[in-house]
Amino acid sequence: MKNLSSAKMLRYLCSAAIVVECDRLQIMRVCGIRRVMTQVDERIVPVTDPESNYGQYLANLPSDCHQYIVPVEIAESASKTALQYESTLRATLCPEQIGRLPRFDILFLGMGPDGHTCSLFPGHRLLQKSDLLTWVVAVTDSPKPPSQRISLTLPVLNAAKNVAFIITGEDKAAMVKTVLDSDVQHVPASCVRPFSKKLRFFLDKGAASKL
Repeated sequence: MKNLSSAKMLRYLCSAAIVVECDRLQIMRVCGIRRVMTQVDERIVPVTDPESNYGQYLANLPSDCHQYIVPVEIAESASKTALQYESTLRATLCPEQIGRLPRFDILFLGMGPDGHTCSLFPGHRLLQKSDLLTWVVAVTDSPKPPSQRISLTLPVLNAAKNVAFIITGEDKAAMVKTVLDSDVQHVPASCVRPFSKKLRFFLDKGAASKL
């Protein structure tokens, strides 16, 4: 199970991995391997909106890949969308779980200049969501537009087998240094510490400029 975050990062990955992924899909068909791609967050916008992560999947991945995407069905509210997507994930991912949490093979995460990842923002109450029963939460007051979103919880992120942050841009360099040098609990990216200990950061020259 692969899980991707951020429309910008998705476009970046797709440009590099599209041929490899198509070859892998051919192998999967022959060998009967089951793989799916899911989302760590989504904005409550129409799929045609440039802010839609699912819309970016459809626009940037080959059509052969679309059948492997587990889409977020946008409902009339973030709360309903979160409930629906959690139900979809449970039906799709079980029994590949660790206790009561899903265990993704790999999460590809981005990070904002403020240290947010997925749709979990610094100092937000949802950072304290630590129960193992909830996988997907509704964000109704995102400080970054659009305000209505859904996101996986930190416990779900930390249950993944592998986590890879892919960070680009000099505007994020100071926060990259903060996240790598210290354990800052109010910074969401710093709170991503998978139980597997398999955490990697992939940085471009700008993002790594303060290290």
